[in-house]
Amino acid sequence: MALLLGLLTIVGIVFGVYLIIVLARLAGTMKKVNKLVGDVDEPVSKTVGQLPDLIKKLDGVTADVAVLTQSAKESVPAVLNDVQTMTGTVRGGVEAVGGAAKSVGDSVSSFFHPAKQAGGGGLGAIVDVIGQIMSVVTLFTGRSKSQKKARSRSKRR
Repeated sequence: MALLLGLLTIVGIVFGVYLIIVLARLAGTMKKVNKLVGDVDEPVSKTVGQLPDLIKKLDGVTADVAVLTQSAKESVPAVLNDVQTMTGTVRGGVEAVGGAAKSVGDSVSSFFHPAKQAGGGGLGAIVDVIGQIMSVVTLFTGRSKSQKKARSRSKRR
């Protein structure tokens, strides 16, 4: 029994020393955490103080984005309409140039090979060529009144 009591006393002393070492390390860790919280406290306080100004600026940016979005919503259909009009005009011009080129080719061919044509003369072929060239020129230079009005309306927007 004395031996058991002796062993129990030794275990108690070892446990007490271990407990003292753990508590000392825990106190050191707590000092480091306290110092870290003290170091971070000032920058966090400054950041929290700047949050209202930051939120006001963010509200301004959000309002600007809303205005830009609304503006794009209004102007994009007009731009697409103008692009569609221009595409149609270019398509018509390309078709006219293609038709004129074919007609000019036919006219030149009939001018140099009048025997193949039934009664067509060289002067008629020249007049046809000049007429085709004039139609292409007026297609690109002359605009109808409706096209001018549509273009002036789109510029006002």
